[in-house]
Amino acid sequence: MKGKLTDQPLAELIREIADKGLSGTLRLEHDRAQTAVYFESGVLVYAAANLRTLRLREYLFKRGAISETERARFNANLSDLDLAEALASSRTMRRNDIDAMLAILVGDILRVALLWVDGVWEFDERARLAKPVQLAIDTSTLLRDAAQRLPFVFLSQRFRNAGETISRSSDFSSITDLLPSESFLMSRLDQDMKLGELLAVSGLPEIDARRVIYGLALRGLLKREFWQHAFRTDGARPARAAATPAAPPSAPVNQVEQSDSWAAAAVENEDLERFLHKLRHAASYYEVLDLPRTAEANEIKDAYYALARRYHPDRFHLKSGTRLHSEISSAFARVTQSYETLMDANARSAYDQTLHRSDDVARTQKPQVAKNPADDFDSDQEGPESELGRAEYHFREGFGALQQGRISAAIKHLANAARLQPEEAKYRAHYGRALAADENTRRLAENELQTAVRLEPDDVAFRTMLAELYFQLNFHRRARTELDRALAIDPLNAAANSLLRKVQKSRKVG
Repeated sequence: MKGKLTDQPLAELIREIADKGLSGTLRLEHDRAQTAVYFESGVLVYAAANLRTLRLREYLFKRGAISETERARFNANLSDLDLAEALASSRTMRRNDIDAMLAILVGDILRVALLWVDGVWEFDERARLAKPVQLAIDTSTLLRDAAQRLPFVFLSQRFRNAGETISRSSDFSSITDLLPSESFLMSRLDQDMKLGELLAVSGLPEIDARRVIYGLALRGLLKREFWQHAFRTDGARPARAAATPAAPPSAPVNQVEQSDSWAAAAVENEDLERFLHKLRHAASYYEVLDLPRTAEANEIKDAYYALARRYHPDRFHLKSGTRLHSEISSAFARVTQSYETLMDANARSAYDQTLHRSDDVARTQKPQVAKNPADDFDSDQEGPESELGRAEYHFREGFGALQQGRISAAIKHLANAARLQPEEAKYRAHYGRALAADENTRRLAENELQTAVRLEPDDVAFRTMLAELYFQLNFHRRARTELDRALAIDPLNAAANSLLRKVQKSRKVG
């Protein structure tokens, strides 16, 4: 059995294997990184990775558990389990200490792999460990932590139907390690409830509530009606068919109409074109969501989910790889950006201030001068707090424009953000990235990106942006140097590894 991590991330695979009591080896691949996870009767017993920093030999040495002399005594090609056996047999380390270190190592391997949202997996029921392993692996905590750290956009896609029924598991009463947010949410679930209803009564911000629900479901403390299954056992139906109800679910408490065919549904071309046209001309986040500036949180949420049901890129998966699908993805990224900004009280307050200021400026200018909310901010000089709000506004607008390929607008907004807050590394980095996207300004990008790296030298994304610029300018040696520095900080970084492969394939040397 095999599949893609975009469809079934490791956390859900672990949950399903445990639920079905499967034994075997689950192999994952993400860029150049590979991980093997071993199961016995549904219990996760061991994991290993091909990264040197996640091998037992390096792990023990860096933590001072063995000396350089002791490390040199053992063959460098030994597997982690063989090395553990050799260390115990030679009495270099006590067996209990070795097992404790192996358990910590396995936990770190899983923490990395649990965050992979792309790549492939394959499960082989015949592949087993040669010798039994007994390690204390806290799988429950690892799954909860993964739910808190996965990208929110990816996590949101795991709940595609607000009419899905959520219920308590019978195992809930025996659990004593719940976090306060988990206990509170479970206290609201006194009977089976639709997802939309549970979110409404959770007492938590929606982003937090979704993470808590996902984490509890992964741990088996909540039951979901529609998991996206990966394995077929005992003649079970295919996962996608089983995950789709035969009839549309009843509307949740907020009366949002639901659809039972998310992945396969498609809207009329004319309707889709109207949506894309509206977003091309939307001048504010409120216009993106088609809401008045007085809209309350529940109205914002309803508007977002209404758009998500009709225009989320997943509904157009048959068009993947086409220019239209790319435009849909970019447009919906702006919808998500608008939603997240307006649902955050502080971000919305700062954003509203910039809009009000823009209105004031527009009233003193000729109508044709101010064509969008950011045009006349530059002349308005106020205190540091105001500047911070305006800088963040320009950054959000510029970042959205950059994602949509509107380079001129991106350069304008990001330049304003960098000018207002010159010590903010992300403003300088993305301004440099926007400059790099235009051949006429590409050479000006280096200073901005170098400044971002100087301000935050441990940020892998900024170093990768600088390396990408050097690659575009055919300075391949410089690009390789920056990528080596980036990967020294984060060996698993997908963007840095992808660019490194491009540099290695190139025959040119800058």
